[in-house]
Amino acid sequence: MSLNLDKTAWKRVTLSDVVRHVTDRVDAETSGLERFLAGEHIPSGSLSIADWGVIGRDPIGPMFYKRFKPGHVLYVSRRTYLRKVAVPDFEGITGEKTFVLETLDENLLLQEFLPFVLSAERFHAYATAHSRGSVNPYLNWGELAAYEFDLPPLDEQQRLADLLWALERYRLSIRERAERVWDAAAVVLRHAWEAEHKFAIGVIGECVTGSTPSKANADYWNSEDVPFYTPSEIDGEFIASARQRVSLAGAKVGRMVPKNAVAVACIGGDLGKSAVVTEPGISNQQITSIVGLPDGDAELLQAILAHPRGRAALQARETTTIVRKLNKSDLVKVEVPWPADRRTLHAVIRARRIATVGANVEASRLARSRSGLTAEIFGGAE
Repeated sequence: MSLNLDKTAWKRVTLSDVVRHVTDRVDAETSGLERFLAGEHIPSGSLSIADWGVIGRDPIGPMFYKRFKPGHVLYVSRRTYLRKVAVPDFEGITGEKTFVLETLDENLLLQEFLPFVLSAERFHAYATAHSRGSVNPYLNWGELAAYEFDLPPLDEQQRLADLLWALERYRLSIRERAERVWDAAAVVLRHAWEAEHKFAIGVIGECVTGSTPSKANADYWNSEDVPFYTPSEIDGEFIASARQRVSLAGAKVGRMVPKNAVAVACIGGDLGKSAVVTEPGISNQQITSIVGLPDGDAELLQAILAHPRGRAALQARETTTIVRKLNKSDLVKVEVPWPADRRTLHAVIRARRIATVGANVEASRLARSRSGLTAEIFGGAE
């Protein structure tokens, strides 16, 4: 898609020429506001906010005093490489390191066009290059204010903002459809957990605890042959990749975890997290894997264990010495719903996966489209 832009009437400006940094200070406890936004509540690559903290219920730091209103543009100035720009549809409070921005004059810059100025690849490259600090880099208002870009006339801003917001609304509609499928699956899983008849995990599959090849043996580690899984890789329904890999000789020290095994983290804060293995590998001793499951059963068992009732059942068997731990001898005794006829459950989990994959593919396509359009409007990275 090409916009066929004529930029002869566009005007070069700095951000401070057209944007105000809003510094409306309020006290969180006496403001009467209900919500606050920390950095973790503001997503990367999305203008919409779906999560927030509740004042008086959730921990809030002393530096949260900046009021924002619906339509303001929020830009997280710490770790600018995360590209956190969002537009809230509610009033609340945010922290000192999140800039609250609004146009100085709607006759110069439309508020609805501003988010896309800060979403362009060219801006992200500028923000990263001008950030200070190495461990937790940040961008000061002075550097942000000095950012230069070419500003279209108002009618052109409106046309471009309408197009880009249409893409954002479509992206949200795709996500909402996928969420409805997940909600339906959650109802089915809840009903499964409410059934009286359950089976111990040790009856459903064989449980195998991993082991770590000796780090002193270079022959075990100087290779890219076999994935080596740790609890940090268990994040979501599937284990997508491993940060470390071992040689075939190193893999023989442990026991191979086959594809479609369900890996369960059995220590510390990750205890109870689970994921389906997509590539055969080995794991460290902090993971116990459930193997020998027929086709379709691995995803179903993972969904059952990931349900709040499943996570609670796993954690109820933990022991605590220095750290929290779930022994294999206790894991095999955890009882979960496992009906003889699992076709309905299989269909629900399959539909959930299809909806998720489809939404992710379409979201990636839309992200590429938006990136291409903003590059055409504002130019590429400099």
